[in-house]
Amino acid sequence: MSVTQKSQTQGAFSPIANRASALGTLRSLQAKAPVSGNATRSVYEAIHAEPNTSFRWHQHDYPAPVARWNHHPEYELHLITAGEGRAIIGDHIGSFGPRQLVLVGPDLPHGWFSPLKPGEVLTGRDVVLQFSAQWIETLTTLCPELAGLRNLLQASTLGIEFTGPEALQMGEKLLAIGTVQGAAKLAACLGLLADLTSAPFRTLSLKGENPALNSPEMQRMSGVITSLMAMDPSEIRHDHLAQDLGLCASTFSRQFRAATGDTFMSFLHRLRVCHACHLLASSPLSITEIGAASGFNNLSNFNRIFLRLRGCTPREYRRHAREMTALSPADATEFLN
Repeated sequence: MSVTQKSQTQGAFSPIANRASALGTLRSLQAKAPVSGNATRSVYEAIHAEPNTSFRWHQHDYPAPVARWNHHPEYELHLITAGEGRAIIGDHIGSFGPRQLVLVGPDLPHGWFSPLKPGEVLTGRDVVLQFSAQWIETLTTLCPELAGLRNLLQASTLGIEFTGPEALQMGEKLLAIGTVQGAAKLAACLGLLADLTSAPFRTLSLKGENPALNSPEMQRMSGVITSLMAMDPSEIRHDHLAQDLGLCASTFSRQFRAATGDTFMSFLHRLRVCHACHLLASSPLSITEIGAASGFNNLSNFNRIFLRLRGCTPREYRRHAREMTALSPADATEFLN
């Protein structure tokens, strides 16, 4: 099966854009923020709390100005209500679907990207609870009942995803906060935080805060990251991206590593393996076809990189994925992502 045929059969998870359409995004970003100039597109998000509130709860559509690769000093509890796609949290790249609940620590870069048809909008896709480190630290000091949050907050510096049926329950409680006001809203938030202390979770990223935050390189690469998360990984080429941005390959590599703390090839391998995981769990394609469709040049290379990043072979992953989904989609979340 050709890559073109493959793209037509992947369903809603198919990449947002192929290379040709993504080039328009990259070039428009370059026109707005030249690599050699000072007009850069920052990935820092300024959180503006509402007056007389201890925290910020809001819900937004996708796409939206705040739905991009960004970071901020506040903690963020993030719920996906609809749609699916790829998420980047620190150095983690994985798929997501409805009801995913993630806690992101201060200044950990993150973003959720959904494949859309032209003009499509996912209404209310993201529900977000954001609170400052000072507020939550004061709260845990004053309220011994919330002492269990300290371990959770420490783990969130790497990004954590809540798992099991508890994640679904916590997601419903997060949604409910938006239906009340005043003291009732604060009480609902405190109840949710208390429940989170006993909820199971898994850590997502291997590395925490990026020391290059707010650097010119990170600002310049924010649009590149957005485009890469949208593209078919089999079409991504290092030299093509550098050329599209008007850079030589070595300069692009240096700026990418300064922005993300990782090499471009390491990032691309994680993106390709993420795509392969989705195909292994959802398509009838052979292992060889999936490797090629994900951008790996040979089966041996695919198996080696997949084993290093996922801890199992593609064949083992497919077998376990089928066993897990046969039991329960909720039970499969931790394994599949």
